[in-house]
Amino acid sequence: MADLIVFRCPQTGMNVQTHLERQQRQEGRSFASFACPACTRLHFIDLASGQPMSRER
Repeated sequence: MADLIVFRCPQTGMNVQTHLERQQRQEGRSFASFACPACTRLHFIDLASGQPMSRER
C-alpha cells in the first residue's frame, strides 16, 4: 500500500504530494525517482523518511 508523502520542492519551495511505497527498514537507503509537478524536474525521494535527497546525503 502506498503512503501519501508530502515534501518541499528544493527548486520552488512549494509543498508537493505523491504516493510512494515507504520502506520500514533503514539498513540501506533506498531512493525512488519522482517527476515533480511543481518544477517538472526529477527528484529522488528517500523511501524510509519521505524526504528528498539533499546535497548533504
